[in-house]
Order: sequence, then C-alpha cells, then structure tokens
Amino acid sequence: MTSTTGLRGPRGTGRGRLPRGSGSSRTATTPATPASADRRSLVLATSAVLSVFAVGAAVQTAYVLGDATGEGALWARITANFLAVAVMAVGLAGLRVHRQRRRPRVLAGVAAAALVAGSARVAAQVALGVHSSAWDGVLVTELASGTACAVVAGLVGAAFTESQRRLRDEVHEAARARMQIEVALQALQHEEVRVRRAVAEGLHGSLQQRLVLAVARLDRVLDHLEHDRVTEADTELLRVLRADLEDVRVGDVREMSRMLYPEQLEVGMVPAVRTLLGRLPSSIATRLTVPDDVRRLDDPAAPVLTRAERLLAVRVVEEAVTNALRHGGAASLEVGVTLAGDRLAVSVVDDGAGFAADDPAADRRSPESGLARLRERLEIVGGSLDVGSAPGRGTRVEAHVPVRALGS
Repeated sequence: MTSTTGLRGPRGTGRGRLPRGSGSSRTATTPATPASADRRSLVLATSAVLSVFAVGAAVQTAYVLGDATGEGALWARITANFLAVAVMAVGLAGLRVHRQRRRPRVLAGVAAAALVAGSARVAAQVALGVHSSAWDGVLVTELASGTACAVVAGLVGAAFTESQRRLRDEVHEAARARMQIEVALQALQHEEVRVRRAVAEGLHGSLQQRLVLAVARLDRVLDHLEHDRVTEADTELLRVLRADLEDVRVGDVREMSRMLYPEQLEVGMVPAVRTLLGRLPSSIATRLTVPDDVRRLDDPAAPVLTRAERLLAVRVVEEAVTNALRHGGAASLEVGVTLAGDRLAVSVVDDGAGFAADDPAADRRSPESGLARLRERLEIVGGSLDVGSAPGRGTRVEAHVPVRALGS
C-alpha cells in the first residue's frame, strides 16, 4: 500500500496587502486605495455606458420616432439624460455599491441608484418642457426606460469593477507568493551560510587546537625514541594521545558532520524531506508520496538505509526544489520516493516554467549546476540522475540511489 504524507494545498486567494517597505516617506502622490479604485471603476464604467444610452435614446426619440419638436427639444432631452448620468454616478458612490461583495446587495444598490436617476431624468424633462407636468403614460414609460437603462449600465459597471478587483487581487497574491518564495530561498541560503560558519569555527577552533596539542605530544615521544630514552611516561602519553584522537573523531568530527546533514536526517530520510518541504511558503502546494516498503527501509528503529544513502536522496530533493522555486517559479511540487529493485527512485515534479533541452541559460548539466554535481556523486556509487523538462510544462527530476543492503 502506498501512503501519502505532507499533503498541503496553497492558500485561498486572499486580499491581504503586501507589507510596506520600512522607512518609506509619504509623497505628494498617494496611491489609490482598493476602495477608491473600485469606486472609480464603477462610476466611470457605468457613466460611460449610460452616456451612450443618453445620446442614443435622445436622438432616437426626437427623430426616429417622429417626436421632433425642434433642436431645443433634442438638447433638452440630452440635458435631462446626462443629468440622470450624474445622479446615477452620485447614487452609486453614495450607496457605496463598490464595497459590496454579494450580488444581491450589488443589485439592490444599482436598482436604488437607477430608480433615483430615472426619476431625476423625468423631473428634468418636465422642468425643461419636454413633457407636460401631467402624470400620464408617457412619463411612466420614460421612468421605466430610464431606470432600465440605468440598471443595465450599473450592472455592466459592477461587472467591470469585479473583474478589476479580481485582477488586482491576483496581482497582489502573485507578488506575495513571489515574496514568500524569495524569503524561503534566502532562509535556505542563510542556513547554509550558518552551517558553513559553524563548521569553519569548529575546524579553526577546538579541533585545530586539539590537533596541535596532539602533534606536540607526538613530537615529544618521537624525540625520546630518537635518543632511546622512552619511559613509562611516554607510553602513558601515547595512551592519552590515542584517547584524545578518539574524542576528536567521536566528538568534534562527528558533530561537524552532523552540522552538514539536513535537519532530521538522523531520524530518517522521510522526516528530513518532510521538514524540508515544511519550510516552503504555504502558497506552494506540496505532496510527498512514500510507499510502505520505503518506510520500512527508513524505519529509525531498524534502519536499512545508510546515512550516505539518506543524504543523497535528501540532497536530490533539496536541489530540485530550490531550482523549481528559483528558476521555474513553481506553484506546486510532487515528491515521490519508491523502491525500484535495489534502488531508491526519488522524483520531484514541479509545474514551473520549464526549459528547453537546447537552452544554455537553463542547462542543468553545466559543471556549476548543483544537479550536475549530484549526478557525478550518484554515478560514483552506481546511481543515476535524469532531468526532463519542456517550456511551460514544468520539470521532472528523477534519481536512482543504490541501497547497499539490498544489493546482491
């Protein structure tokens, strides 16, 4: 049975703002807030659509329908219609329709603003002498048609505003995801620098001092040997020296070796890979699949995999994940570790940009490439590493790590 662990999906699309840079000063030009941008989009889109209705309806009524009472009547109709446009814009802004997220509330706000705009249009027509002040069927028709046009324009404006809002949120979410990826990569780099510094301090500190002391003791014993003056004290000194060298091997060297291991590697390969994936931003979807036979090999109570084999497998995942984030801009990663005969098959598949096989800029086989160095190490122990990719189709890294305990 194959079990899947480490399953994690990206966060839902949020509307969180990106953090402002520290020390930034306010300038004369202040960026528009999302609310003001939504209000502007709604008002401008609605006004543009309704303005087309305003001119078209006036011309159609005055000439096409034969209600031409002179040029003054035409301009009176246009004036009344544009007054309705202005009232509609003010109504939408005043009712804060741009702040609504639910469609029924948006529709209610648009309908209320449209009714006020249609009423203002009829009132203006009466005031400008287009119609008489008597409440008759013509005014009812004008009210209904004006309100309907305003509703249609308002809904078009609301749809345009919603599309702009989604685009803005997608841009913000993409920027936030990129920032999180950069933070994750920097964290990996800082961890590598920290480990290198700790190892360097250990080599130049206690380890070097203990080795210098050991050399001094050896020189003393050698001097006595050259002059045939070896004493019981020299023999005891050799015993102490041997004990010190054993302490150096067991203590300092092993401790520095552990520093170079990925976190949780001493517990097992699977915990180390899970810990590595857990450090990635939550916007990156990750999936780790490990069958039961691999888990038995990696059982910390009775491990079959050696440290070198665990380390090689984890290094493949680490390098593939780093490349997927840094070069491919991947949004999801699938990591699988299976058993193929006497080898571990480690695969990392991402949905990033990918690269062409003949693209020098994306060549993972260059001598400077981390994967190329891993390939060389795997080939030395009889393993292999393959990279497959295509532009727009992501990248697949697959390595085969020989398991010595399973070999013939």
